[in-house]
Amino acid sequence: MVEMKKKVPRKKRSDRRHVIYKLEVASEFYIGLTVFERTEKKSVVRRFQKHVSRAKVETGKKWALCKAIRSHGAEAFKISVVKTIRGKAEAHEFERKLIMKLKPTLNTDIREAA
Repeated sequence: MVEMKKKVPRKKRSDRRHVIYKLEVASEFYIGLTVFERTEKKSVVRRFQKHVSRAKVETGKKWALCKAIRSHGAEAFKISVVKTIRGKAEAHEFERKLIMKLKPTLNTDIREAA
């Protein structure tokens, strides 16, 4: 008789790669973070598509990035990869420091925007 092993749920990895990216339009820009998926570019493009979808669907959002997407159009944005970092905590820390240093005009602190 063959014994069946219990399926144990996989432990979430805390050292996954994350991509810090920059979205630029006119003289404004946004700094963001997303999980690495296959390639840096694919990861960032996929995340940008989510931003665009949210801007179109949730028209009541007063977030600066959503407003910029609605006013300039998605095709006007330049997307670039800033850095790829291994580890969630490290990536979030780098993103926060970069935001504090560069002071991007399209980042909205959601605690202020509510």
